[in-house]
Amino acid sequence: MKKPFLIVSIFFSIIIVTLLFPRKITHAIILDSTPNYTLIYTNNKIKKIKFKNSNLPKYTVADFKFNCFKVYHCQVATPSSNRILRKTSKKYELEHIGSINLSKNPSFYKIDENNNINIATSKDIIVGKNNVKSFFNKNELKTFVIYPMKDYSNIRVGISDNNFTSIYHKEIYLQFNSPGKIYNKTENIHLDIPKHYTIKFKFSKGKINIYFNENPVISKNRLYISGGNIKIANIKRGSPAFNPSFNGILELYPSEKGLIIINEVKVEEYLTKVVPSEMPVWGGIEALKCQAIAARTYAISDMLSNRYSTLGFHVDDSTKCQVYNNILPQNISNKAVRETAGIIMTYNSIPIDAKYYSTSCGTSVNYQDIWFKSDGSSDVKPYLKTNVFFNDNTTLPSTEQGWLKFYKNKDIDAYDKNSPYFRWNVSFDKKTLEDNLNYNLKQIKNNSPDYITLFKNNNSNKKLKRFPKKLKNLKNIQVLSRSDGGNIIEISFLFDNAIVNVKNDSFIRRSFKSTSPPKIYLQNEKFIDNWFTLPSSFFSIEVTEDYFTIYGGGYGHGVGMSQYGAMCLSKKNIDFKTILNTYYKDINFTMLYK
Repeated sequence: MKKPFLIVSIFFSIIIVTLLFPRKITHAIILDSTPNYTLIYTNNKIKKIKFKNSNLPKYTVADFKFNCFKVYHCQVATPSSNRILRKTSKKYELEHIGSINLSKNPSFYKIDENNNINIATSKDIIVGKNNVKSFFNKNELKTFVIYPMKDYSNIRVGISDNNFTSIYHKEIYLQFNSPGKIYNKTENIHLDIPKHYTIKFKFSKGKINIYFNENPVISKNRLYISGGNIKIANIKRGSPAFNPSFNGILELYPSEKGLIIINEVKVEEYLTKVVPSEMPVWGGIEALKCQAIAARTYAISDMLSNRYSTLGFHVDDSTKCQVYNNILPQNISNKAVRETAGIIMTYNSIPIDAKYYSTSCGTSVNYQDIWFKSDGSSDVKPYLKTNVFFNDNTTLPSTEQGWLKFYKNKDIDAYDKNSPYFRWNVSFDKKTLEDNLNYNLKQIKNNSPDYITLFKNNNSNKKLKRFPKKLKNLKNIQVLSRSDGGNIIEISFLFDNAIVNVKNDSFIRRSFKSTSPPKIYLQNEKFIDNWFTLPSSFFSIEVTEDYFTIYGGGYGHGVGMSQYGAMCLSKKNIDFKTILNTYYKDINFTMLYK
């Protein structure tokens, strides 16, 4: 009889210990409190705990110790309001603290404009903004509470080297055109720089050597440089060439590959150097207003996308985003920026992806006709639609022969008809094109295999597993798929020993690149002879015995606003809102800040 009693005693002892055993919750977020319990978020789940009348404000972050009967210890967690300047998968850099390890299971919460809280992700943290509270646990970043972002007026721009070839720098020479300062927020570095002084910064073994006076000052972490109109003396921009200068704050930090330069500047100041770099000022004030609003919207959209968060900036200064500081500010473009200050385009209250390009062929296409995954799926952006920009009753073709005729026709009365790139052509002799394709198609296959398909022996039912050692005897090029607006979505190269199908705007255009390219003849009887890709994927091919001639139209991807078309409409005294509504559908104009 003793043995069953012992088992029962042990069982009840385990239950009692379990009920009384103290447990801990780290970084619970208080959602609500009643006379009987407190509702909390913990590990991204909602939970009730027996904590009566906590009297702690909603969304307080706290640590709790409790058992099944009560909470017997509550410690409010202290937040850090440091800006997060850079994010990687394992570490975040905090402005006044430096690089901190991220917990293996961090929690992210986002409070919206209506004061509701939801589960968020790391992508919701915008680098360089003041709307995040971070919470530590054992020297690691564990919890983040993200508040609505109120300040969009500043932007962080990554500065490239000469010719915009790289974001990484080995040396930087800064010329101070007014008294300035170099300082560090995590080390004891503070240098006062006199006017007209040039400072050299050199990347060495993961650190920054600052050459000031006799001995270099060494910084392991991010430097801040202030002083109006700071010039980077070893970078050239524009034609005629000049050394770009910057207002706002310059930041300099050592990455694994070199020094990163970031210019944190007011968005409106940024636009004074973007608008003339992206659109010629002779296009007229209304076109420049269009460019200012599109560029502002594009910049804010890129900021919110966290595209460069691992590098610590929102946009770079090259064509990967928008060209910044390649043309000096101009009075008329400054006026366009000033008269549209704070205005962006939105769709369903969200900043649109304000794509724009140089010249249309007379049409634009849907977003998904250019940017799609290898399986054909794509984001849907309803405001970026197929459109036509004709002044006459021109209709779009329905056959390949019709498209060839369309791209040969220089007399179509379209908005962009006076652009040199409205129509263009380039001819390849068979041998040259075969050599180009052998190299280019193999590169595409190696780097982006999902966008290229190989078939065996002219048989489109049998796929090749490996790229042939050499593609032999190019016999024809056929368009397999074309959008309603005319760009090629998939193209087929037919050789004696293989068929190679390529899809996607970028890869189709790159298929034809050459180390010694033939001249691309423009419709104004000028030509370009040093090109990397075809001007657009809006083209048709005419095949003769010895030559493949491409007849095309437009310059750029063909989605959103044609800059040349906008300038044409501006010259007709059409206002900027009408012009933008021509290119972006069902949008609203929103004042983001004043």
